[in-house]
Amino acid sequence: MMLRVILLLFIFLCGSSFASKQVAPKPNFEKLMQGVWAESYNEDGKILSYMAYLPEGRFHAFGYLENDIRSYWFADGVWKMVGEKSCIIFTFDSFGITNKDELDCVTVISVNDTTLVYRDDKNNSINTLKRVSTGFIE
Repeated sequence: MMLRVILLLFIFLCGSSFASKQVAPKPNFEKLMQGVWAESYNEDGKILSYMAYLPEGRFHAFGYLENDIRSYWFADGVWKMVGEKSCIIFTFDSFGITNKDELDCVTVISVNDTTLVYRDDKNNSINTLKRVSTGFIE
């Protein structure tokens, strides 16, 4: 009986140790996403819009409209990470082109010091943003 208990304990401990080695912790996407990102570009490579994710859970989107670069656009709202999803709710939009007060999420594929790659949950497109700033004075 004692041998059986010891054997079961050994199997349990080895199994939990093995399982913990198999599961790698997810990176802290929320912390990595904070800062200012270049969001869209024209054919010449000029940045048309930016997205700034702030640590207090707000975001600012700003830039030129794609079809009219003479028009400057600004929007803001709240932002949070839900697992691997980055979710925003627009509370203000200077041109009224977004769905105000509607939860809009994308799936973050990867994010590091220079690049943010995400999948748009509405159309499944893969998008890449380039970091412009961490948002902090260094």
